[in-house]
Amino acid sequence: MPDSYEERGNLSPDFLQEIPKNFGILHLLGMKIVKAGAGIGQVSIHVDSRLMHPQQIVHGGVIFTIADAAMSMALMPVIPQGSLFGTIEAKINFMQPVRAGDLLAEGKIIHKGRTTAVIEATVYNINEGEQQAVAKVLGTFYIRQPKDTSTQ
Repeated sequence: MPDSYEERGNLSPDFLQEIPKNFGILHLLGMKIVKAGAGIGQVSIHVDSRLMHPQQIVHGGVIFTIADAAMSMALMPVIPQGSLFGTIEAKINFMQPVRAGDLLAEGKIIHKGRTTAVIEATVYNINEGEQQAVAKVLGTFYIRQPKDTSTQ
């Protein structure tokens, strides 16, 4: 059995089908996992009125959430199966407001150690055939390796 998802390349379509079953915020917001490959993750969402704050622009929390999910999809394929992981720190810069179209977040691993990883994400607004970067995120994730049960 491979030590990590990376040894299999991109996550299998079956696995990508399984992720959303336990990913409640994905359903709540209507996010879609576009890619979960070795070191790169992509998540998208269609902009609609549910995502707006009173000024009729997409709430910053939505933009951060899809970036965080994309960073997770970048990390998942390169850590040992069964590892627990999560965001321990993140910084976001919002560059442009979003009012319509789709959002696409792309996460890329900058550094991966044994217990932490640094990942960046860019969130793009795709609207009327144009793609524009609207936010940049830098996150640090913890990685807790699974216990080896074969020696017990």
